[in-house]
Amino acid sequence: MRCAALTGILLACAGLAHAEATEVWRLGGFNGPESVGRDPATGRLYVSNYGADPMARDGDGFISIITADGSIERLDWVTGLDGPKGIDFAGGKLVIVDLDQLVEIDTVSGEITARHRVEGAQLLNDVAAGPDGRIYVSDTLGAAVHVLENGVVSLLVQDPLLSGANGLLVEGDTLLVAELGDLSGGFENITPGPVMRVDLVTKAITAYGAEGPVGVLDGVESDGEGGLLLTDFMAGTVLQLQPGGTASLVATVGQGAADLEVDPTNGLILVPVSPANEVVALRRN
Repeated sequence: MRCAALTGILLACAGLAHAEATEVWRLGGFNGPESVGRDPATGRLYVSNYGADPMARDGDGFISIITADGSIERLDWVTGLDGPKGIDFAGGKLVIVDLDQLVEIDTVSGEITARHRVEGAQLLNDVAAGPDGRIYVSDTLGAAVHVLENGVVSLLVQDPLLSGANGLLVEGDTLLVAELGDLSGGFENITPGPVMRVDLVTKAITAYGAEGPVGVLDGVESDGEGGLLLTDFMAGTVLQLQPGGTASLVATVGQGAADLEVDPTNGLILVPVSPANEVVALRRN
């Protein structure tokens, strides 16, 4: 199925209404931007760039620092990575997915302080830190989530219900998993996915929204209103989803909308658009 056709189907199936956010700025100059992360301690904004090929061990991946008013503070803050993707923060460190490992970076010096390989990983994608210091990482092709605890990585859960596991968000004793969808037929024939809940105590997996797919999902963040903000990579949209509900449209930013971040201090939703090499800032109306 062609991308344009799939996009139309997704929008129709979601029953999306008019947009609920306005574009504030659009910043270019990146190289495969995949994730925006906000350091809760400093408010500083970081962008992962996977470079020419998101899966290649080519050393052209890097981390940028941007400002809330839409400028690049430092394009090449950390270099020499391969395919960096999801970003989060734990223990004063920036933690980032880089192909088959989790990399810890000191946010003051920019030095890489640790690397944790995830054995058997097929496509690591996003990372989320819990309040207890545990760090979770999604394996999109492995339908799995791994956890880093006390310097050791182990498998948390693996289940067909997590097919296409991508964006992660920890809320209390629950891990929310936004699914890219079923990739068994290839990316052109992807089956859109839902958002699933993983109980971190019992490992039980249940649906977050209404039954059925939500989209080709990438990033997930809290909307501050008891629900979620999501990006649909193929449709190029930002969506809002309440527990047990169906998705509504927040904004359209362009195909390739990846791992978003919310900046509550400046009232912004920050969305990397990978193919366009841009980061887009939105503000809710």
